[in-house]
Amino acid sequence: MADYGEGPLKRVSTMGYGDRSDGVYNQWAKDYEADLTEYGYLSPGLVADALVDHVGATATVIDYACGTGLAAVELARRGFTTIDGADFSQGMLELAAAKSVDGRPVYRELLTIDLTADIPIEDGTYDALMCVGAMGGGHLAPEHLPELMRTIVSGGVAAFYMNGMAYEGDGFADRFAALETAGHWRIISQTRSNYMAELDRPGMLVLAAKP
Repeated sequence: MADYGEGPLKRVSTMGYGDRSDGVYNQWAKDYEADLTEYGYLSPGLVADALVDHVGATATVIDYACGTGLAAVELARRGFTTIDGADFSQGMLELAAAKSVDGRPVYRELLTIDLTADIPIEDGTYDALMCVGAMGGGHLAPEHLPELMRTIVSGGVAAFYMNGMAYEGDGFADRFAALETAGHWRIISQTRSNYMAELDRPGMLVLAAKP
């Protein structure tokens, strides 16, 4: 059985749909990176590597549910220079604003956005998007993905990394397939991996393109 960890990690991992997680993240913000480092958090690097394989470093990227910026740091280390971030937790965004790589701020702009509502970004604004650790109870459901996909260009690539327990238990495979049938995206790949070196935490990396 997968390990939920302790404290805030356990709380956000066991929420139901309709639960709000932004309050937990605000309280967790100051300890978030230290806790995830202790658990051996791998998914930011996995998502960055996936995008590098499909998108050039000159691409404009939106980092949805960016948290403190861990995934964007990994992307910046791989040469990407135009990354915007969006999150609903002010505590997380304050820490993301301080992120830099080689003396350059990681983010061009940071936006306060509730991703479960309409997103105030125009269609096709970005070449690619990434969203790490924000699918499942207390976070985003598959039904929210068309709104995220709307903000990237036709042919643009989206990389999502999600908890494998939610993927299996909440029927995401069928729900993702339904989104493809409806024309909201084309799934490129779905790859399983463990995303915390010190815990049994199965995850799923989903790559998709906008038709």
